[in-house]
Amino acid sequence: MNLKKWVLSIPFVLVLMFGFYVDAEAAEAPIGVKWGNSILIKGQIGKVTILKDTDLVKEEKGKLSVIRKLKKGSEFRVYSYKDRDGGIYGLGGGAFVKKTASVKYETPSQTKKNQIARLSMFQDGFLASAKKGILKGQPIAVGGYEDLFDVYDYYGTYPTWEGYIDGGLGRQFGDDSNYLYYTSGENDSELTAIDWWNDNLVFLTPYIIKKTVGVPASEGISEMDGNWYMYYDCGYYDLYFFFEGGNRSNLDFVRLK
Repeated sequence: MNLKKWVLSIPFVLVLMFGFYVDAEAAEAPIGVKWGNSILIKGQIGKVTILKDTDLVKEEKGKLSVIRKLKKGSEFRVYSYKDRDGGIYGLGGGAFVKKTASVKYETPSQTKKNQIARLSMFQDGFLASAKKGILKGQPIAVGGYEDLFDVYDYYGTYPTWEGYIDGGLGRQFGDDSNYLYYTSGENDSELTAIDWWNDNLVFLTPYIIKKTVGVPASEGISEMDGNWYMYYDCGYYDLYFFFEGGNRSNLDFVRLK
């Protein structure tokens, strides 16, 4: 990723979209990555497609008993696998399906796994880190004991790009880094803000951010550029999510200051 190009050029064309799907496994659409006719979610190791009507079973006193029939063509998330009775796939809630020719098992690609890992970044402790001055994914805190020299030590290199954005001097360390570190100017080392720029690995709308990070203190149309923003009060720190357009558009970048 080259953030200089992001700042100076038209935003990348979005080619990856999220889908929401309601099936028998959930009362409402989960947050995850579109995978075939279902959604890949955190904790899922694979999925099964029923090729021929087959039994859904459960364990009782060390034996498997039938719950009901699973219909041909249906898909189910797999959360575990047990090497017994020829192999059984765990579908959650204590239910299993046997490993047979009537069942097709698939595992997610590395790309799908990377997408789920990106979602987990926002799902797990994002606000808790922000309240400590840390933008998750890197260890440096804003406005604390650490400064620009600690950023140099962390990356072990000089900035690959630097420039003024919104009145602050931002620095990127490595073309594939999503983070920008700001100071007031060239002669200042105190960190005033940190950005995380979206690389479009996943499509992150305001709806998804609310479901993963939580409900913001405020949101609306920015008077500066007319795009959607979301603001979170993190005590001593302010956390902003800026989007590329309206309230259904993709996340542009996150700023903690």
